[in-house]
Amino acid sequence: MKFKNQLQWIFCLFCFTTEICAQKQIALTFDDAPRPSTSLSSQQRTDGLLQALQSSGVEQVMFFVTTKHLNAETKPILNQYAEAGHLIGNHSDQHQWLQQTQLAVYQQDFLKTHEHIKSYKTFKPMFRFPYLDEGRDQLKSQGMMEFLKTHHYQNAYVTVDNYDWYLDKLYQDALKTKQNVNLLQLKKLYVEVLWQAIAFSDQIAMQYLGRSPKHILLLHDNDLAALFVDDLVDHLRAQGWEIISPLEAYHDPIAKQEPKTLFKGQGRVAALARDAGANPRDLVHVAEDEEQLAKMFKEYQVISEPSQAMPEWFKQEMQNQVGTWQASNAEFQSEAEPFSAYRIEWTWGLGQQSVNGRLFAIHNDQPTGNFWTFKQYWDPAQGQARLIQMGHGGRIGDGFIHPVNEQQLETIQTFSAPGVDAYSERHLNHMTDQGLVTTSFKLDAYGDWQPQRSYLWVKQTPAE
Repeated sequence: MKFKNQLQWIFCLFCFTTEICAQKQIALTFDDAPRPSTSLSSQQRTDGLLQALQSSGVEQVMFFVTTKHLNAETKPILNQYAEAGHLIGNHSDQHQWLQQTQLAVYQQDFLKTHEHIKSYKTFKPMFRFPYLDEGRDQLKSQGMMEFLKTHHYQNAYVTVDNYDWYLDKLYQDALKTKQNVNLLQLKKLYVEVLWQAIAFSDQIAMQYLGRSPKHILLLHDNDLAALFVDDLVDHLRAQGWEIISPLEAYHDPIAKQEPKTLFKGQGRVAALARDAGANPRDLVHVAEDEEQLAKMFKEYQVISEPSQAMPEWFKQEMQNQVGTWQASNAEFQSEAEPFSAYRIEWTWGLGQQSVNGRLFAIHNDQPTGNFWTFKQYWDPAQGQARLIQMGHGGRIGDGFIHPVNEQQLETIQTFSAPGVDAYSERHLNHMTDQGLVTTSFKLDAYGDWQPQRSYLWVKQTPAE
C-alpha cells in the first residue's frame, strides 16, 4: 500500500494539468440574503461578510435574495453586494416548498422577487430553489423547469449541501440564553464541518461521476459566515482548493446533467449518485444531521462555563470610564429638549469592583437633576458585565455589556416601568481619537435594530 501511494504521488507530479490531478475548485453562494438582524444587525453582518471576502481575496460570490426580508434597513444591502462585484440571484419572496405550494402561486412568488432584483447591475437570472426542493411531482417539477426556461433563468443547483444554518441557530440560542460562547472553538467546528461536507461531496462525485466538478457550496447569510468565512477560505486553499466565481462553476458540464430522481434536496452530486445506484443512506453526511451537529457543538466545547473572575477588558473599561464626560446636544436641541449638553459622571464603587454613574443635562450653563443613575459591575453568576440603570417614574433598565471587537462594546438592556410594556434598547460604544462615540438603537416592527442617536462624549479635565 505504501509503494502504491508513492507511485500515485509520483504520477501526479507529471499529470498536474490533467483531470485526475487538476486543482479542485469551488464557488461560494449565500442563501436567504439579506437576513434580518440577529446577534449582529443586518448591516453589521453584511459589513463583516464583505470585509472577510475582500480580505481573503474572494473576488466574487453569489447572494440569493429572499425578498420578504427586504425593508428600509436591508434593501440598501443589495447595492453593497453589487458595488463589491458580487452576484445577485433569485431565491423567491416567501421561501416556500415547491412540493407544498400550488405551481401558479410558486411562479408568481418567483416573479415578485424577479421584479425586485432585476435592475441591479450584478443581477443574474439564476434561481435557487428554497430548501433545494425542485418538487416531488413530475408534472409540477417539469412545469417549474419550463417556466424558468421561458424567463431565461438557469437552475442554481448546489453540489455541496450542509446545515450551516443549524450551527448558526445553536449559536444564536446560546447567546439568547446568556451562555458563554467560545468563538475559537466555534470557528474550529464551523470550518471542520464545512470542510468535511465539501470533501464528502467530492468523494461521491469521484466515485459516481468519475471526476471532481467545479463545486458550488451552499452557505447562508448568517452571523457564522460573517465571523468565519475567511477562515474557511484559508483552510480550503491550504488543502489545495481554488475559490472561483459562481459564473465559472455554473459552466461545468454537470450543469447540463439533469438528475432523473425527484429528490434533489442534497444537491446535484448526490442526486446524480442516486441515479447511478447509490444507497441514499450513504449520501447523508453529518453536516446534514441536526442531532449530530448538536452533539458536535457539545464535543467541541463551544459553550463554556461562565467565568467567575472579572476579565481584564472589563477592568480596563471601568478604569477608563471613571471621570466626567460631556456630549453636545446641539443636533437634537429643541423647545421640548432645551439642553445644550449632557453629562455623565462615573465614580468607583466599593473596592473598585464596580462603577456608579449619573446622567444629567446642562441648561443655561447649569446642571439639571439626574435623569438616570447607573451601576456597572461584573456578575459572576452570569459570567457577564452587567449594567443596571434607574430613572424617573420607576423606570429600570437591566442588561449586559460585551465586546463586539477590540474597538467596540455592545450593551443590550430591557427597560420596564409601571404601566408600560417592556422594551429593549441597544447601545454601541466606540472609542476614537476625539472621544467616545455612542449610538443607540431600537427595534423596529421587523425585529431589526434601527439607529436612533449618536453622541460624541469628551472626557473633561478636573478644571472643567
